[in-house]
Amino acid sequence: MNKSTIVRRIIISVLFAAVLLATPLLFVIKTPREKKTLKWTSTIEINDGNLNPKSNSVDFKVDKAGEHTLYFSLIPDGYDEDSIGEVKPSDIGFITTFTVTDSDNEVVYSSTQGAIFLETVVYLKPGNYKVNYYYFADEDEFYDFESTNIVSINEAKQMVKDINFLSFKENGKTVFNYEFCCLNKEDGLVFPTIMMAWGLTLGLLFGFFVAEFIFLGNDSKKKYDERQIIEQGKAFKIGFFVMLITVEAVIILNVSGLATVADYPVFYQTAVFLGLITYAVYCIWYESYFAINEKTTRVIIFFAFIALINLVIGIINIINGQIIVDGRITFRILNLFCTVFFVVIFATMLLKIISNSHKSSNEEEEDDE
Repeated sequence: MNKSTIVRRIIISVLFAAVLLATPLLFVIKTPREKKTLKWTSTIEINDGNLNPKSNSVDFKVDKAGEHTLYFSLIPDGYDEDSIGEVKPSDIGFITTFTVTDSDNEVVYSSTQGAIFLETVVYLKPGNYKVNYYYFADEDEFYDFESTNIVSINEAKQMVKDINFLSFKENGKTVFNYEFCCLNKEDGLVFPTIMMAWGLTLGLLFGFFVAEFIFLGNDSKKKYDERQIIEQGKAFKIGFFVMLITVEAVIILNVSGLATVADYPVFYQTAVFLGLITYAVYCIWYESYFAINEKTTRVIIFFAFIALINLVIGIINIINGQIIVDGRITFRILNLFCTVFFVVIFATMLLKIISNSHKSSNEEEEDDE
């Protein structure tokens, strides 16, 4: 093994180990949401149908116009975000109306819920805003407030019918743990981008690490014959144009507004996958994918391992409902795309083996004749 190979392997190993060991630090870093979240606690007392206090509020400021994600959390002691769906308004003795008002006291968002953990997207202009929490245990007070400030009279009447105010008469206290955060669209993309970049870096370094220490063995230089090199050049050219055409199609979809059906990484990663698949399929079919001195068995086993991991992750994402969120395809579908990528490679290998087998049989028959 020459000196340059040893140095290269040491560098790759050190970089891979450094990134791998530093990965847990990502979970220590506070996300923009964690930094901007306001937290406080309040005790609400109900006595003969009267609530004290009847409302709570917190101020926040918006510096830039655009879409903002609002995170509301109003959780009683003894509950957490995972069990909050089990909480009924009658369990805490009253219901709550949430409103967001601007500096002119105009309502820009409202929601009537019980104890909740809510996430919603609202377009906000720069300025000062207030989150208001109003508590009701009396149907007349609730109807007057809703019909005056938030919904129509008919809607307010229907809401009163749907709510069993007779259950809101028990005296007692409820301690609420509040959390609120207003995050603009750009801030919301910061941490996911960091995580994706970090994961990509780790993946690339892992790929280099595997290539150096597993695939190539003691001989770090793959050997291709002249015909293979020519075919690889053709494959690169075709794969490049496939990727180029796909990227142009993505740009057209983006301009036309049709790209909103999925996260942007899905479109661009699809372009990369199509280019790679074109290259791999062409090279496999023309027997120029594997080097002359390369052991194909362990490469295929490794490909199968990667495909299986991505398939498992993809299935988990489907079960957790993370592939499509709010009618939009998320980047988590890329694990399934990666699985499809390797399935296509395996299918091409199998077809090539069958084709070579038929070709050999035909040649033997011709020789016999």
